[in-house]
Amino acid sequence: MKQEQLMPLYPMPRLVKWLGGQRSWSASVTYDIQERAVADMERVRLNGRLEQALADSSRQAAYTDTPVHIRVSLKEGLHQEGYVLQWDETGLHIEYSQPAGLNYAVVTLEQLLSRQGLTWSCFRIEDEPDYPVRGLMLDIGRSKIPKLTELFQLIDQMERLKLNHLQLYMEGYCFEYEQHKTAFPESTPMTAEEFRRLDAYAASRFIDLVPNQNCLGHMGDWLSKPAYRELAEHPDGMPIEAPFRLTFPPTTLNPVDPRSLDLIRGMFDELLPAFTSDWVNINLDEPFGLGSGKSKERCAAIGLGPLYMEYAEGVIEIVRSHGKRAMMWGDVLTRHPEAARRIPDDVTILDWNYDSSISFAEHCSMLQKNGISYYVCPGTSSWSSLSGRTDNMLNNIADAAIQGRKHGAGGLIVTDWGDNGHWQVPAISYPGYAYAAGLSWYTEGNLQRENELESYLSEYVFKDASGEIGHFLMELGRYYHLENSSLDNGTYLSALLTRGLKSREQLVKELSLFLRIFAELNGETANPFQLDFQYRDILDWLEKRKEQLERLDLQAPDANVITDELRNTLRLIEQAVGIHRYMCRIDMTGAEDERRCLIGLKADLETALDEFNRLWRIRNREGGLAASNTALYRLLAQYEEILTAQ
Repeated sequence: MKQEQLMPLYPMPRLVKWLGGQRSWSASVTYDIQERAVADMERVRLNGRLEQALADSSRQAAYTDTPVHIRVSLKEGLHQEGYVLQWDETGLHIEYSQPAGLNYAVVTLEQLLSRQGLTWSCFRIEDEPDYPVRGLMLDIGRSKIPKLTELFQLIDQMERLKLNHLQLYMEGYCFEYEQHKTAFPESTPMTAEEFRRLDAYAASRFIDLVPNQNCLGHMGDWLSKPAYRELAEHPDGMPIEAPFRLTFPPTTLNPVDPRSLDLIRGMFDELLPAFTSDWVNINLDEPFGLGSGKSKERCAAIGLGPLYMEYAEGVIEIVRSHGKRAMMWGDVLTRHPEAARRIPDDVTILDWNYDSSISFAEHCSMLQKNGISYYVCPGTSSWSSLSGRTDNMLNNIADAAIQGRKHGAGGLIVTDWGDNGHWQVPAISYPGYAYAAGLSWYTEGNLQRENELESYLSEYVFKDASGEIGHFLMELGRYYHLENSSLDNGTYLSALLTRGLKSREQLVKELSLFLRIFAELNGETANPFQLDFQYRDILDWLEKRKEQLERLDLQAPDANVITDELRNTLRLIEQAVGIHRYMCRIDMTGAEDERRCLIGLKADLETALDEFNRLWRIRNREGGLAASNTALYRLLAQYEEILTAQ
């Protein structure tokens, strides 16, 4: 397909044939529906959706007088999510084999009408996905739990991207477990009824909403409570020598204490009835300190891998008792092949990696050779970054899709985590959602399609009359190249806001220690902290992004909120740049310059915090806000303390 013949569609379809000629839509539409297709047509709401799409498109152009005839028929042999669309002088012909395929045909028509208008060149599209499971995992376990209306909108956007799998990751008290609610009075969790509504809404859009609850590691919110602390592998915290003794808070359950499984059993007894999915993600990732605390004796007797699998098998059996199948992360298994060999046939492994410098190839090959069912799970690279890390995201997702296809992965799930307060706003993550959707639908055809991705975001997601927001979002995630920082999985500027005001020497010492601690926890060799911060270039970058933001002309229903969120994102980035300037005393000749710098930073941070809190409450539940903005208020208090002392 020549570049000039590309359709305004994303994901790009597998095959487009141009038939010559063109014709326009009419206000007069007639249907010829194969009898066996009538129920499917009603299920996907074909008539209503097409009428709405035509009405929206007709506001920009006029109908033709010639009636349009639509034929809908089943075709044996098509992929269950595949479809055929033919637009020619006779009208529109839709072919499919299963309701999901008909739904994706309608999704394609809706996008074409929105982006192409009412007059189309004649074509034939033959389309089907590469990956059976094409998913998104959103972290609601660290601070930010979206309101139900936001989750409905997310599902709508997923359907438009032909995604079919959604997980809402939980590690804290995100679901209203009745038997535990008194221990978490500050929380505003989702209820069983809300999950049932969300489940039904997702199913109506051919999206499987999969329950997700961590069951071993990442249990810090629970283990910080007196009622559960004794269930920890290290109730008093895990001692670490790096390079001096410190204590890492309890985050991992004790796998040999039967009360740990009792806790999980009770949680699943409440959680799982709210979902119709056949699957449950039990996670079991990053069990820091496993085998070195209360389970040390058992670990010494059988080994860390078998200890891990003993507990995992107990959780898997609980899942089976509910008639469901388990998913679990693969980070422990890839380090312990003896454990991988014990993975049951009804379990799917989720292989995660968020660093574009590390390929999925080795893990994918190992999992395939061991006959293990698995999915590849790259990330949006949005967390701990304020505005994303665009090129890491593009390369990470591309490698996952390519290697997963090569080595027989059954699915691709892009992850969007909430580390360090979940400061990224939704728009920051959408390039990652869309790119993963494109590559999981048709890997080869959507690789290196940055222009098409940007156009999709501008025209269809955010409805930007300026056409710039797609490019803006991609560029917004590129400031990290000007940091030249050795920090993993985040950016230096985000770390500055998280860690507060301190001397350069103290900050370097803290960040070096941070890298060493997490390398030790993961059994890896730490890299020293390095930084070559291009201060002048980042100031220039900021000015360009501010100018670009002012040119946006969003027409989406929440346009003002999106614009304000992006403006505040730039405000926070500029705040962090100011901290670097103050810390390094750039362009300062004395105490008065330092004081003026702090006064400006304080005023700007007060504005940023007011906006942060206001915008949070528009989209998200109140619980978690105080935890998310703690570091920013701590920074504000530091400014006030220094200025008062001067």
